[in-house]
Amino acid sequence: MVRLLPFILLSCGMVACRSGIKPAESSLLVELHTGACFGYCPVIRLSVYANGVVEYEGKQFAERQGRATFQLTPDEIHQLRRQLRRANLWQYPDRIDSSVVDAPWSTLTTTKRGKTKSVVGTIDRPKPLLDLENLIHNLAERRGYQTRRGVPPGAVE
Repeated sequence: MVRLLPFILLSCGMVACRSGIKPAESSLLVELHTGACFGYCPVIRLSVYANGVVEYEGKQFAERQGRATFQLTPDEIHQLRRQLRRANLWQYPDRIDSSVVDAPWSTLTTTKRGKTKSVVGTIDRPKPLLDLENLIHNLAERRGYQTRRGVPPGAVE
């Protein structure tokens, strides 16, 4: 057993290296987390990393449940970075209140130089934030991840 341990550790290390995600390249670029409403709004999380890897997590009322990953193209990464600069989350308060009670909330999060900024709101957010959210949704939906339309319980197996 003692001789087997180094082999197991080496094998695990080799598998981790093959993932292709290097720590320096995998810092969080932007994350979208959508929340529930009084209906069937999907609760999902899309985490986009600087190297273009996107982690999807479908939770409640999501058409695709569970976790998955996909890769953005260099053009999509560029487009997302440009929209993220336009949105400039840092200029907004952490929470943007709404008078619409039943609207689903969304949280946009970004990191820069080790600092994290999140903005939570619903449909009453400024256009640059809505544009950024729509771009993230579109990038996921191009790959078959339905992120805007929820499904009732039992409709997804």
